[in-house]
Amino acid sequence: MSRSLHTDEEIAFLLDEAARGIPIVEICVSAGISLGTFYRWRRRLGGLKPAGVALLGRVEQENVALRAEVQRLRAAIAVQPGRGETGRPGAAPRTALRQRPSYRGGEPCIGRFAFVRTAN
Repeated sequence: MSRSLHTDEEIAFLLDEAARGIPIVEICVSAGISLGTFYRWRRRLGGLKPAGVALLGRVEQENVALRAEVQRLRAAIAVQPGRGETGRPGAAPRTALRQRPSYRGGEPCIGRFAFVRTAN
């Protein structure tokens, strides 16, 4: 999918013009876009003002940086010496039978369903 020729702030401005009562056809002709593109933008950005769109962009950039940091930390945990193939301390190789800890919270719970594993 190709990148838009309009910035998110410009898109928010065009959507704001439509909210103020300017006919959508005029907005599309002046911006050089189709009606489908306009409605797709409206569905994506909703009623955000240009300042809200700028904030949304910063939040998305922060999320990308945080996801990269989580991946880096997961890789660092998996590479630590003294860990088995599973990345947990003292874990036996997958070929051996794996015994469950005899007490609650016996192994670190990380990942998508960590809260479910520690509930029992």
